[in-house]
Amino acid sequence: MVFAPSSLILTNYFLPLNEALYFTQAEELSMRLIFVLLFILPVFSYADTISINCDYSTYSNEKGNHKVKDKFVLSFVVDTETGKSYLIGNNGSAEVSFFKNDGSYTFVEMTGTGNITVTTLDKNLMSVHSRNMVLSGSLIPSQYYGLCDVK
Repeated sequence: MVFAPSSLILTNYFLPLNEALYFTQAEELSMRLIFVLLFILPVFSYADTISINCDYSTYSNEKGNHKVKDKFVLSFVVDTETGKSYLIGNNGSAEVSFFKNDGSYTFVEMTGTGNITVTTLDKNLMSVHSRNMVLSGSLIPSQYYGLCDVK
């Protein structure tokens, strides 16, 4: 039976592990590149967005001006990098056209049935949402009035 000193046993176990943890210069460069791609570049890929939430309390139609019975809220998201904007309402979401002019915002939506809705905000964040609907050949106009907040 042969006994080896403990330092020899540790050396035999330590050296293979040490070599496994060692990176060549090319491997180190590859690891740095992977680190940059995974952790640093995604920070720069986030798009800037503007969120606008509008709460409408009154509306007008052919019969006059009325208080809104059920809460009516529209939300818009504008991706400032791509220029795309989206309406998020009680019936789902849709891409809309976005126009900015002298402190005001206007969103135009063409619904699946071809009807047009227009939402405009002024510099005080007062908003009007106009619907020009035609159902079964009859015009059903309405305008909602409210206040928005921008985030």
